[in-house]
Amino acid sequence: MRPTDLTLGEQLKMTEREIRRRQELFNITEQDIAAMVQLKPLIASVVDEIVDEFYNMQVDVDEIAQVIGDSETLSRLKKHMCRYILTLFDGEYGMDYVLSRLRIGLVHKRIGVPPKLYVPSFLNLFSRLRSSIVDRDKDCQTCVAKIASLEKFMFFDLEMVFDTYINSLMEELAKGRREIEQYAQSLEETVAQRTEELAVLARKDGLTSLLNQRSFYDELRREVSRTVRAQESITLVYFDLDGFKAVNDTYGHKRGDEILKGVAEVTLAVVRAEDIVSRYGGDEFCIILPHSGLAEAREVASRLIKLFDEKMADSGVTLSIGLAEASHDQLRDGDLLVKKADGAMYQAKKIQGHAIVVADAD
Repeated sequence: MRPTDLTLGEQLKMTEREIRRRQELFNITEQDIAAMVQLKPLIASVVDEIVDEFYNMQVDVDEIAQVIGDSETLSRLKKHMCRYILTLFDGEYGMDYVLSRLRIGLVHKRIGVPPKLYVPSFLNLFSRLRSSIVDRDKDCQTCVAKIASLEKFMFFDLEMVFDTYINSLMEELAKGRREIEQYAQSLEETVAQRTEELAVLARKDGLTSLLNQRSFYDELRREVSRTVRAQESITLVYFDLDGFKAVNDTYGHKRGDEILKGVAEVTLAVVRAEDIVSRYGGDEFCIILPHSGLAEAREVASRLIKLFDEKMADSGVTLSIGLAEASHDQLRDGDLLVKKADGAMYQAKKIQGHAIVVADAD
């Protein structure tokens, strides 16, 4: 709910019952109300003089003079002050009266009048009113009682004003807290996103966007464990690019990078969604084929060669592919599977052109 959906009294939870309770706490009685009403004719006769004296003292304070700003504003303020003083002696101190005092506090807070200026100004006004009563009321006994009544209502007003000050400060604190919480949440989301991005980057090869060697071994360990639990087989395809160094040396690294990225694209195009493709290093690549045997591996290798020839016939390189299979009861260590596939790949390199060699079974 927005603040504009509520009245000022509703925002401050000010009810008739609350007003009566506060007046009880100030010990405001019917006699006090009667005393204030009795004083009104006296105050009304000198209200302009009181207000002039009040503002003559106010504008001598540099900070207050700066807030007032100009003579037109000062003139308007004097008129408002006259009305404020006269309503103080009206004898009606219900919701309308309280709301008018709350609005005074709200206005002073919004224009930037701090309590350190408001309270001395309030005391100044009380002194002017008290002097006016003392100077014109010769009955000392009744004068003291009337001033005591005035004091109760003045401090009742001051409490209303400070309610709005405190409420505004609480709203500012709540707003600040919300902004901090929103910023913290945004920061957490940004950090989480950046952390995730960095984690992805740490797992990927910068050139081909395939998994790097470290991530390859992480995935291999997981797949080896899963294969043993599921009592299945796993096959590794290990290949490198024959003639790549010559192309790189002859045509430059840019051409070499284009070939590596092309090989990555071709490889991803021939594998299944669950297969795991990585750039092992340099011009060497690996494919982990979960729950697969040599038949599936041969098919992947054949598709790879076929698509490579279609897409990259002018690359100047060929593929030497080694295959190694292990069933769940043969798997001792993922590194041994890599070693077997690597050995088969080196055997394939001895064959001219594209070649597929299967590692010997243990």
